This record gives sequence, C-alpha cells and structure tokens, in this order.
Amino acid sequence: MSTSLTTHFRNLIFVMLLFYSASGRMYAQGLFVRNSEVKGNCGDLNCDSIVKQALSVLYSSPDSARVILTNTLELVSVQQHAGLVRLQNALGATYHIQAEYGKALDHYYIALSIANSLQDSTFIADVFNNIGIVNLKTGNYKEALEYFHKAVMQYERSGQKRNAASTYNNMGLLFHEINNPDKAKVNFKVALDGFRAIGDSIGTSAALSNMGMAYSKGTRTDSAIYFFDQAAEISARNNNLYGLCISWQGRANLYASLNFNLQAVEAYTQSRELARQIKQPYQEAFAMLGLAEVLAADNHTDQALATALEAMKIAAEINNQVLRYQGHEVLSKIYEKRGELSLSLENYRQFTQIKDELLNQAILHQIYNLELNTLHQANALQQLQIESQKLSISKKNNQLYFTIAVFTLVILGLYLLYLNFRHRQKARMQKTIILLNEKKSRAAIEAEIQERQRIGRELHDGLGQMLSVARLHISVIQQKKQLSENRKDELLQAAIHSVDEAFDELRNISHNLAPSLLSDKGLMEALKNLADHINQSNQLKMTVESFGIDANLDHLLEHTLYRAIQELLNNAIKHALADSFTVQLIKGEQELTLMVEDNGHGFELSELEVQAGGGINNIRSRVENLNGSIFIDSLPGRGTIITIVIPLSKKHETA
Repeated sequence: MSTSLTTHFRNLIFVMLLFYSASGRMYAQGLFVRNSEVKGNCGDLNCDSIVKQALSVLYSSPDSARVILTNTLELVSVQQHAGLVRLQNALGATYHIQAEYGKALDHYYIALSIANSLQDSTFIADVFNNIGIVNLKTGNYKEALEYFHKAVMQYERSGQKRNAASTYNNMGLLFHEINNPDKAKVNFKVALDGFRAIGDSIGTSAALSNMGMAYSKGTRTDSAIYFFDQAAEISARNNNLYGLCISWQGRANLYASLNFNLQAVEAYTQSRELARQIKQPYQEAFAMLGLAEVLAADNHTDQALATALEAMKIAAEINNQVLRYQGHEVLSKIYEKRGELSLSLENYRQFTQIKDELLNQAILHQIYNLELNTLHQANALQQLQIESQKLSISKKNNQLYFTIAVFTLVILGLYLLYLNFRHRQKARMQKTIILLNEKKSRAAIEAEIQERQRIGRELHDGLGQMLSVARLHISVIQQKKQLSENRKDELLQAAIHSVDEAFDELRNISHNLAPSLLSDKGLMEALKNLADHINQSNQLKMTVESFGIDANLDHLLEHTLYRAIQELLNNAIKHALADSFTVQLIKGEQELTLMVEDNGHGFELSELEVQAGGGINNIRSRVENLNGSIFIDSLPGRGTIITIVIPLSKKHETA
C-alpha cells in the first residue's frame, strides 16, 4: 500500500464520526454534534426531535440530513435559542464529513456566535472543537491546536471529562499528522486515561486504536498490534461493532505499510464486513479502497478493479468527495498496473482536481508522480503538457472565483454598512421623537402646575380677605363690650357669612391646588400627612410604605403620583366603601412602581368608567404623559389593586 493512501487512511479514518450510545453524543473522534443533552423547542418546532432525525442519517446520507436541518432553520422563529445552536452545529457537520470545509466553518461560526450570546460554555467548547478539526484537516495546525486548547479549558473548567478526553484525542491526531509521534502518544495517553477513569469503554477503545496508529509509524509494530488487539477486545466485549471496524482498519493499514499483504487483505475484509453490518457506507468504502490497493500490489488487478469501482459507487451514492478523490487515486494506480494508461491518467486528473477543490492546494507538481517509469518519453511529455495546461486554466479560474468572491464580500460589506447607517439614523429619529414627546409632556405639566400656583395665590389673597373681614367682626364683638345685642348679632352674622363664603370658595377649588407640604417636604411627607388626617376619622385605615426612595423625586413626577393617589383614595371611600387603603412606592434602577390596594367592593372592569366617574381616565392621562403604564385588577367582592409603572431617567432622580 502506498504511503500516500496509507496516510490518508490514517488521517481520515481516525477522525470519522464515532457514535456514543451511552451519552447520546456524536464524536468525530472528537467532532461534537449533541444529540439529546439539550432539549427544547425553537419557536414552534421541536429541535430535539429534528436534530435526532438528522443525525440518524448523517453518515449514510449527509445530503438528506442537510435538507432536514436547512428546512427546519427556515421555519425557526426564535433567534436566540440553544436549539438554534444545535441546528447550525449539526448543519456544519453535514458539510464537515463531506470535506466541504469552508461551508462547515460558516455554520460553525454562526453556532459559535449564538452560543456566545447565550453564554453556553458547553456549546462554545463543542464548536471550538469542531472548528479545530476543520483546521486540522486543512493543514492549519497552529489554529487547530489553539481551538483544541480553548475547548479543553472549557471542558475541564466545567468538569466534562468525557469531552475533554475526546479533545485530547484530537490533539493527539494533530501531532500524529505533523509527524511528532512522541507528543501524539502523550495526548492519546491522556485521552485513554480520561476515558478509563469515567468507565467509557467506547472512548477507551477509540483511544487504544489511536495509540496503535501512533506506534505504527515507528519500529514498535508489536506495540501497535497490542493496542489494536486491546481496542478490538474491548469493542467485542461491549458489542461495539463500530469500534471493531475501526481497530481492523488500523490493523490493516499497519499490515499494508509492512507489505504483509495477506494479513492486510484479511483485516480490510473484516473491517468491510463490519461496516456493512452496522450500515456505515463511508467506512465500508474506505476499507474496500484499501483492499483494492493491496490486491493490485499482489497483481490481482481484476479483483482490485471490481472492488475499487464498487467503492466509487458507494461514494457516488452518499455524495462524498473525500471518498471520490481517494478512489480516483486508487483507480489510477490499478489502471497503471493493467497498462491502461489513458484511464490511469484520467483518474489521476480527477483525483488532483477534486483534491484541489477540497483542500485548495497547488497540485501542478503532483502530476510528475505518474507514469514516468512506464510510459514512453514522448507520450509522457505530451500528456504532462496537456495536464499542465488544464491545471493552469484551473488555477486562473480559481483566481477569477477568488476575485469575484472578494468583490462580492466588499459589496456585501458596503451594503451592511449602509444598513447599519440606516438603522442608526432610524434610532436617532426615534430618540428625537421620544425626547420631543417628553418635552411636550413636561411643558404641559409645567404649565398646569404654574396655572395652579397662580390660582392658589389668587385664592390665598381672596380667602385671606374674606377671613380677615370675619376676624375683624369677631374682634369688634370681643373688644367692645358695650355693644347692643342687636349690633352683636349683626356683626356675628356678618362674620359667619364671610366664613361661609370663604369655605364655599375653598371647597369648590381646593382639589386643584397643590398642598404646600408636597412642594416643601416632598411626596412621602405629603402622603404621610394625608394618611394621618384620614386615619383620624376611624372610618378608613390608610397605610403608606416606600422601598428604595431615599430622596425627593422630580416635582412633576411627585405631583402626578400624589394626584393619582388622591383620586384613587376618593374612589375607595366614595364608590368602593373600603375600610383599608394601602399605598406602596417601589423605586428600582429604571422604573418607579406605585401599587394601591383597597378592600372595597371591587368591580367588573367593564364597569370601570361608571364606578370611577372618569377619574381613572384622568389618572391614565397623567401617567401616559410621563410615558408610564397603568394596570387594574379588580373583581366584585375582592377589592381592587391598581399598579402604575413610570420609567425613570436622570431628571426624575431629584427635584
């Protein structure tokens, strides 16, 4: 078996999806697509059930899984939900296993953004891990290692030992890829110890297989066989057929690299049969490609060709590009063995083309590895020139596509900037409107207060004159004892008349005047004074409570609240016939809440206007002028609770 295919087998087989039935989680020997750990709905959709359905066909038919997930995303009504993270992560996995790494990353980054907004450390770590695997497969080893480290830190912080072990396994694969077997073994050993510590037999089997793979690169082939045997034994004991399949794959790769072709054929055959049994077409096709190359090496080219073509048929059925490009490489070598050089060259061309599409690597130099030893010199040069021209055209096309992509991104960026500008402009306009409305409301209330103060001064002067006349009459009576009885009666009647006039005047307009205590001492003192006067009657008990109010509020706000409480108190006495009236004022960081409760008769909300005589409308108007809201809860025989909520700003803090 060639070094090239052996390397690809090792890299790809041991990062394939490994199903953990015990935990309900998918591992890509580290690829995390959570199955049932987070339950819930995305709007009206059951994301848990949908993700499970997609994962059930993820390996056998990733396109079908993608259709399920894509259709679901189009129906999702909730934009910030754990279920949406799962959908995007799973959608990324459908592209991931087909080696469409750019599209996979697009969805992983979307999932990461949502997970960050939800502050879900578990999902953040899962996506970190998956992004790390993509970077591993595309050769960005530094970035891959950084993401693996981030994932491990999150998992260890939250005590997720199984996930941490799997990620250490991934780091082992990375070091194996860059030919650092010592560090690979260290990380595989940490993963192995982690899986053993929590009793995860499936994870233990996978880590043992990877240990075998690491030892396959050196001279310790006996150790490699030992680890493969251990993995197979554990998998067989737990009826883990997938683990058995993987361990046989690893053993077959080792035998092929040692040119133990007979043992390699047996091991690949075992792996293939196990893959068929558990309906894993991806693993089945990889085993068949390995088997085909070993058969070709032993000159069994007819059997090798039939086996490779069958593997390519599976690759087409599941639409897997990785299998296709590996299959074209194997077919190229088989046709070369058979002397069918044109078919060999055509398959090699397809191999390099697909590989370039998948990994974005320059492939011009790879053409020289084909046919130079067997083709006539002239034919070889001619074919190479043709292929070089095709590759040159392909590179120019790629450059054109890249230019178009960059241009598209620039246009998209400008469009997004435009949308952001429009959004900010709209926000500023809305803020301006709100400020204007606030100024308008404040101006109206200020005008109202000024008018009432003017009326108050006039009444003060008028009432003062009336009362002064009455006092004068009474003083005359007191000082002049020699007055006749008739004269005393006249003066007394005049005094009484003046008092009556003053009382009538005061009674008619007093409700429009702000009490001096409210202006001088603030809302709480005014309410306490009001409660003292009410409680002296012994007919109604008024209680005033406050929470978080340690200073006077804006005078407009205090005036509005006092008038609202007066109106509600009047309703409780006049209409509800209550004997208990409770006032609670609660000041929060962003709003002030007034809650008024009485134990009166209560009423149906439909009778509100009749019962309140329009007073509630007055209260509502005052509250709305301050951008507040009013809520009414009442039923006959149960009393009434009225809640007023007014948003606070800096101008409301102090008078």
